[in-house]
Amino acid sequence: MGEIEKDLHEFLDYWFAGLMRGIEALDEPSRRKVLYECGRACAQSYTVQVFREARQNSTDVDSFLQNLAQRFPEAKYERDGSNTIRVTYDQCGCDLVRLGLVKSLTFCECSAANLRENFQQSLGISASVAIESSIFRGGTHCVLIGD
Repeated sequence: MGEIEKDLHEFLDYWFAGLMRGIEALDEPSRRKVLYECGRACAQSYTVQVFREARQNSTDVDSFLQNLAQRFPEAKYERDGSNTIRVTYDQCGCDLVRLGLVKSLTFCECSAANLRENFQQSLGISASVAIESSIFRGGTHCVLIGD
């Protein structure tokens, strides 16, 4: 890593630490609102388009989930009942976590909002996503449940 990258990473470490302290100090509804908007913005930056393409190239929900699995091989997409989709990740999919910039357990709500936005934009329906387990919170996998 070059000197500029090292300095930038150090700055971002401090900056994100301050951001996360601020987010953690918010009341629950405010925290959810901020992380929801972060997750939506993240989804719009890349994954929404991939989810839309997967849906456009699918004949039904099962083929949609198969297409997603091909595009994101690190994740497992499966039906869990008629209107529920279970998504399992072997590793955290958040670039900010992988880069070590975010270390707050509350940040998993951002990932749930990201998946919610992806489902809503690709399926054209209102969706909700709950966190069943999280690697960041001590689980062996990240498991998100969408319905």
